[in-house]
Amino acid sequence: MMVIFTLTFIFGLNMFKTTLYQMMTISFSVLCVSAGLSLNPFRLKVRVKHFLPEYATVGEKVSYSVEITNLTLKPQKGILLYEDMADPRPDLKTLLTRKEPYEHIRNAWDRKILYYRWAWLILKAGKASLKPIKLPDLLPGETIRVTSDFIPNYRGYLHFTGVTFARPDTLGLFMRLFHIKKTEKLLVLPKRYTLEPPDLQSKRQYQPGGVNLASSIGNSDEFMSLRYYRPGDPMRNIHWRTFARTGELVIKEFEDEFFVRYALILDTFGSPEKEAVFEEAVSIAASYVAAIEPRDAILDLMFAGHKIYSFSSGRGLGGSEKMLEILSCVEPCQDKTILELKAALESGLKKISGAICIFSGWEKEHEEISRMIKEALVPAFIIVLAADASNKENIVAKTRNSDQKIRVVQIGKILEEISTA
Repeated sequence: MMVIFTLTFIFGLNMFKTTLYQMMTISFSVLCVSAGLSLNPFRLKVRVKHFLPEYATVGEKVSYSVEITNLTLKPQKGILLYEDMADPRPDLKTLLTRKEPYEHIRNAWDRKILYYRWAWLILKAGKASLKPIKLPDLLPGETIRVTSDFIPNYRGYLHFTGVTFARPDTLGLFMRLFHIKKTEKLLVLPKRYTLEPPDLQSKRQYQPGGVNLASSIGNSDEFMSLRYYRPGDPMRNIHWRTFARTGELVIKEFEDEFFVRYALILDTFGSPEKEAVFEEAVSIAASYVAAIEPRDAILDLMFAGHKIYSFSSGRGLGGSEKMLEILSCVEPCQDKTILELKAALESGLKKISGAICIFSGWEKEHEEISRMIKEALVPAFIIVLAADASNKENIVAKTRNSDQKIRVVQIGKILEEISTA
């Protein structure tokens, strides 16, 4: 009907040459009546429950289901269900400061009006596009479960704010809507590759603080003393004989421990043009987090944003789930360099058995960090990402004389080039 009105409006304005204006007025009247009817929202009394997976992964299809119960005494027919998502529109500060990856190649007009930057920020904040679900007829008191799927495009939290039920108006031209608020969220993890942890020929290092700070991972059989139980102490260190005799919980303390501890250093610094490189760096970091077994070692993830961040996983410190959640939400830092990590690395290298470095390029700052790791006699595996083949050739030329284990990898060929390391 809208098409008919538009065409008749264009070609039927001259009523002295054509009678199309009559069709225009009729179609306009029908549209007005239908629009007026759609303004009267229909009422539903339903119960809605989502069954979301534990997490999703960028680029992989994820399925979820919605359970709907009709709480009325009337059948409900011809209903569409739309998922309401959090508003993806950026605030003014984000719009003015966060640049689109390909903005540097756009013309001056496109850069000035910021349309493409706005569209990209909305797409990135939205994470995914969910299609409407056509519901079967709902009988009185009936409960149905419908399934849908989608493919996430970006990592991070996908926020559901509710659902909208839509039903055509009497004339079938516009939709009448009914909203239900229901807040839920789904974590979208970074894309991950099947990577084997590099063989760093690492050895166990002394960890100051022993059992308490190392959360009881490592080798130590040397008993030191007893002390009263404190919340969070491992149950396996309770001295049960003393508890049976006195009724009080006491803990066995041991000498300081030696164990394997890896540092995973993520380069979060770079210009907006390196957005794709940064996303691949996050994917590689997530791949190693998932690949390193918690029972084998402790893994420290280090990166910098507004401040220095360091997170650990391993037996006694929790699994890799929390670290993957952190990687899902990390954002690039454009106003600093990787040298922000220098002070934290200098104080922590004595405890590190080996390091995996993921760099988004190879500049003087990266050379300085790698040199510092080498001087501390810490074995390291360094991955340097290149945006394209020519960029890879330039980085290979810069790193050719280095005696460290450096692998230059072109984005788009991650799996095949790292697997040959």
